[in-house]
Parts: sequence; C-alpha cells; structure tokens
Amino acid sequence: MRESIDIDSVFLAFGTVKILRGVNIHLAQNSITGLLGRNGSGKSCFLKIITGSLIPQSKHIKYKGKKIDNLYTIKGLINYLPQHECHPKSLTLGKLVHFYDVEANFLIQSYPVFSKNMDRKFSDLSGGERRIVEVLLVLESKTKFTILDEPFSHIMPKDIGMIKKRIMELKSKKGIVLTDHQYRNILELSDDLYFMKDGSLKSIASEQDLKKHGYIR
Repeated sequence: MRESIDIDSVFLAFGTVKILRGVNIHLAQNSITGLLGRNGSGKSCFLKIITGSLIPQSKHIKYKGKKIDNLYTIKGLINYLPQHECHPKSLTLGKLVHFYDVEANFLIQSYPVFSKNMDRKFSDLSGGERRIVEVLLVLESKTKFTILDEPFSHIMPKDIGMIKKRIMELKSKKGIVLTDHQYRNILELSDDLYFMKDGSLKSIASEQDLKKHGYIR
C-alpha cells in the first residue's frame, strides 16, 4: 500500500498580504506531483511549509491518515531542495556524499560530475555542476518523499535529460514533488499537476489549462 501525505487548510499571510488561502494537496509514493505558478504566487512558501521551515497561520497535515505537526520529525520521511544554492562551499563532494548517506560507488559509476570531482571542494565546481550535485544528492537520498524547487535551473539540456530520467526511475521508490519555470519538463514528468494562483491550487490536466489560467500564451 502506498504511503501518502495530505496537507490541508494552509493559510499564510505576511501582515495584511495574504499569500496562501486554504491550500490543499495530496502527495503519494510512486507518484510525481508538479506545481506551477508565477513568481510570487506562493509556491516556494508552500513547499517550505510542507517541510517545516516556514510556519503559517494555519495548517493541517496527515501522514498515513494520522495527524502530525511536522513531517521532518519522522526520520527518512521527506527532504527538500530549495531553489537557491544551500550547501557549504568549503566541503568536498566526498564529504557531502557522506553527509547524505548516499552510496558513493553508485554516484561515481552513474554520474560524471561525481566520478571526476569527489576530492574537489563544492566551491571549485561551476554553477551548473553545483546545481546538478545538489539535485542528485537530495534525489538519491533514502527518503520516502523528495521535494525539488527549480531543479532544472542553470543546467544544460543534456543534464536536464539525465535528471528527468533518474526522477522517473526513482518514482518506483518515493513520492516526488517538482516545481520549475521550465513548465514543459513539469508537464512531461507529472502524474498530478497543480497551478498556484490567487493563493489557491487548481488542478491542471493539460497545457491548454495553463493557457486558460494565463500562465502561458
């Protein structure tokens, strides 16, 4: 039986500015959930609320049907990659791999960015290489759910293809949440797709729906 997370009644405001107005979403293992929306629509805030790094005025979360205050209190349940670079630049890739408890031999055999750079500092890599490393470390971690915010930004098309392929492979092991402005990649990968507008989530079935909501022309 697939495990699931239900997030309900999420309200967030900064002063008089209302960001989220009762947002609801269902996340399931072995499923990819896509989240699209314009800058400032509240996507990143919502993802931070799910993972516990931002406290809203209201939220209701259930894991396997039982209410829970914060998902991060359950070891190995969920991890999160923010849209901005977040790893210490002074650490070597080898130390980052050890921190994430990911099998080093698998990374070295599977991805050139690791096979060539395990002894190099994170700061010595290019911006694109650093983003690939961050995405892969979070994605390959042994969690039941993974959230990736802007995983395709600043990455070459060939590397985007590699990451998309791995996301599809790992869907057999975990639930994955994706948001990115490269919406065609999200459309291609997602089993369930949502569009955030005016503080709420709307279910999306096709690219045509995104046109109706004014997200694309």
